[in-house]
Amino acid sequence: MNNWFYGVHQLSARDVSNLGFPDGVLLDVAPSQAGLDSVIGMQKILYMAQNYSGRTSFEIWKDKLFTFHFFSSARSAEGMLKSQLRSVYPQCEVYLSKTNLPEIKEGEFVSTCSLVLHGTELNLRCPEDFRYDPLRHVLEAMNAGDTKSFVQVLFERMRRIPKKKMVVLAQKYGEAIEKGARIPLLRCAILIAGISSDAFRARESVEHVARVFSVFDSERCRFVPRFNVLVNSPWRMLKSMNARRFSLFSGFMVSVPELASFVHLPVGAESCGVRYAEPSLSPW
Repeated sequence: MNNWFYGVHQLSARDVSNLGFPDGVLLDVAPSQAGLDSVIGMQKILYMAQNYSGRTSFEIWKDKLFTFHFFSSARSAEGMLKSQLRSVYPQCEVYLSKTNLPEIKEGEFVSTCSLVLHGTELNLRCPEDFRYDPLRHVLEAMNAGDTKSFVQVLFERMRRIPKKKMVVLAQKYGEAIEKGARIPLLRCAILIAGISSDAFRARESVEHVARVFSVFDSERCRFVPRFNVLVNSPWRMLKSMNARRFSLFSGFMVSVPELASFVHLPVGAESCGVRYAEPSLSPW
């Protein structure tokens, strides 16, 4: 049964078997305790990641526990990601993932949505605008029900800025551009999936998680959920998320500081159910 009118797809055995590992490197990251300065420090990793060809993603999976993941379609980025994550988050554990998605089973329902940015791009809130970790809102929303949740932030370097976006770029960085500065900008997509044995809970969990991204809104732009309600569209979105690929015409333009607001390991989120790696007592 497909409750397509409600934006829900019931997974078949064939669907589950068709979701193989993506082409690239997928890392599991067990976060360690860190201060808010790590959110700003994450920008260093994002600046380095955008120099590699292809796509990168930051992912939060919620099943029984929270897990955090980084993906790069450039296999050569593996060493950089491992070393730089450990430099920003001392004592964190980074290793190759053995699974490509939160566990999904035949008969479960999946609902998906993407976030569309309305307003003027390059005006989302940056880490310096927060006195706390804004990612906690997302974690609390994912932890609210008994559904499995999957949040994926996919991004890649914009090698060429479309002409229609040059006005926005000039308004934001006009003086710097006139002085010859190169402003690294990225194409970004935020995708959300909810998986449950109950069709309505799957859809409701996606709605709940999507709404809390409003914490990153500013007076000039805001996130609006776009739910996938056409026949089989939640399934197509899940396949796209599994492949870590942009869907056609998806994405919006962001700067590295904006991206760092929602691409980082959580700070002080024990109350949300996040388990931190235990610090090593060994001197070696």
